[in-house]
Amino acid sequence: MDGNVSNMAAANDWEVKSPSREYLNLSPEVRADIDEYLSTHPVKLGAIAKRLGVKVLLSTLPRGTSGQIGQEDGDFVIRINRHEAKHRQRFTLAHELAHYLLHRDLIVAEGSWSENVLLRSGQPANVEYQANRLASDLVIPSAQLAEATAEYSGPMTSEVIEDLARRFGVSTAAMEIKLQMV
Repeated sequence: MDGNVSNMAAANDWEVKSPSREYLNLSPEVRADIDEYLSTHPVKLGAIAKRLGVKVLLSTLPRGTSGQIGQEDGDFVIRINRHEAKHRQRFTLAHELAHYLLHRDLIVAEGSWSENVLLRSGQPANVEYQANRLASDLVIPSAQLAEATAEYSGPMTSEVIEDLARRFGVSTAAMEIKLQMV
């Protein structure tokens, strides 16, 4: 993903959001590790996890818990709730990878995180916002979305948003957030 992408106009009434500051602030080494996976869609999130040395498991998690990250035998492990929709699982994986990339020291200090545990642990809400912004960049890279939206002309319709969401393997809500109405 090109870190120098500015808001990319794709039509008269909407733009593709630029990469987040969380993505832009990743070290050059980390970006080099993940950028090759951000050039196609849907992004192969499992391959990113493998490159980073993070194990991913589909698990039965408590109701209301989409995913969690922690260390098991010294290795980082992400558990994704197997009972949720595929597009939700993808975003959850991206979100937990974002925590790994951004908040590894906090995870080590806490032992492990899940959505419910994190919120009770006293971590500030901005930790979750940061993870969501980077997760959005991982599942819907701005440069790839700009290329995909160039195939459409005219206003952003619900049909276009649904098609883009399907192509990127995300929910329509995630796609709507990534497409900024102007």
